[in-house]
Amino acid sequence: MKWYLLLIFGVCCISTSAILVTLAGVPPSQAAFYRNFFAALFWLIPYGFTRPLAPMPMREDGCFVCRVGWLTPLVQRLNGPIILVLLGFFFAIDLWAWHRAIMYIGAGPATLIGNLQVVFVSLLAVFLFGDRLKKMFWPGTVLALVGIAMLTLINPLGSNVLLGIVTGIFTALTYSVFIILLKYLEQFKITSQQTLFWLAVLTALFLLGPTLIEDGLMIPDLRAVIILMVHALISSVVGWWIIVTALKRVPVAEASTLLLLQPLLTSIWGHLFLGQGLVLIQVVGICLALSGIRLANWGKA
Repeated sequence: MKWYLLLIFGVCCISTSAILVTLAGVPPSQAAFYRNFFAALFWLIPYGFTRPLAPMPMREDGCFVCRVGWLTPLVQRLNGPIILVLLGFFFAIDLWAWHRAIMYIGAGPATLIGNLQVVFVSLLAVFLFGDRLKKMFWPGTVLALVGIAMLTLINPLGSNVLLGIVTGIFTALTYSVFIILLKYLEQFKITSQQTLFWLAVLTALFLLGPTLIEDGLMIPDLRAVIILMVHALISSVVGWWIIVTALKRVPVAEASTLLLLQPLLTSIWGHLFLGQGLVLIQVVGICLALSGIRLANWGKA
């Protein structure tokens, strides 16, 4: 029971991310960069640069054997450091898109659309590894899309619904690749803490260029600095550390259900702290989207 409670607490931590980004009031690229920059500083003290990354032999069960012929040689050449660099690259793109989605359609809807990654991960697993879809995959996907449409198209919260939906879906796509790479990294000798440290460092490096070009590095005031530091500590450090630890003790199906609390909680925080009011049809849309995402990944193949 304690691992379930710990996982829920971790989800509560990361559900504050979009809210804190909005409260910081800084441009999207700047928020994404400093989230990782401050997280890297927090991780550097206890875990930075300890234990060199040592590759482990490939697993013999073949679960990561790619069925796409031209990709197989590339997959076989991947080692720990390359995986970490790819993780940082795709996570940087994910955050770049997600922070814009927050600005365009609001914290809750942006987080909810980003959670379509559970659908895209299933499709990528079919294409790359020959996995079979769950029986309720397509009905669940349709239900999720209907719910998202109800949430974002009725009484829109942000400045540009169309761009918000596009960047939200792009967030889900890049996050899906990130999750698959993160799973692949389990074959190498590296702790969860080291993974999160290097992820923060590499993501910040990839975001540095876009941030300098688009927004610059100057944070407007001390209040924004403090909020961004709190954001990094609560979400990127504490939240993800708890989730990664708890996921090793909680069955995958049950864990995926609990992780779906994130967009629901974000919508609640947005209503309470940002005044992002929700009408009844949007609340129904949230429930339908969460149910659809869960249904798409429920049952046997």
